[in-house]
Amino acid sequence: MAAVASLAIATVPSVTYSRRSSSSALSRVAFRRAPRLARRASSDEDDNTPGNSDQGVFMRQITPEEKDAEVKWLGGMLKLWLDDEWSLQEPHKELGLRAAEKCTSMRLEGCEDMGSLVMGVAADLIEFDFSDTFVNAFEVANKCSEILMMREGYEVCCINKDDMSRQTRYEEMVANGEV
Repeated sequence: MAAVASLAIATVPSVTYSRRSSSSALSRVAFRRAPRLARRASSDEDDNTPGNSDQGVFMRQITPEEKDAEVKWLGGMLKLWLDDEWSLQEPHKELGLRAAEKCTSMRLEGCEDMGSLVMGVAADLIEFDFSDTFVNAFEVANKCSEILMMREGYEVCCINKDDMSRQTRYEEMVANGEV
């Protein structure tokens, strides 16, 4: 399968989307969408920890104090992924920051459901000029979710050894003043 375009196929009650990896293999990820607040109300759940259930993958809420650091970290991780996966391109930094800003703003507004985060980031990026990036809105949104899930300790499907080492490499780059 040479070039595979990412697809956004909405189904109720889940969202299914695909991404093209560097090996051109097609992987599918499905996330169930359910409001976490309703689940919390019915289960008396009050902790702020990420969770994975039959109702979906949920990230912990972030605080306004964490906003700038979260945008910088996630934007840097996305830029590093784009640079690793393709080549150094000027739009990578802007693309990473834009995706990180949207994801972080959604989380600050209370969105914790990973499926909703992916769709929100992808929708925000649709108008971005991807002509020099070799990716599209859904690939970036999907990678954003993978990066966040890996940081929270989730087992993430369809990642490679570079994905697993990227966070450590990025943190070393920050410590060395390279970022």
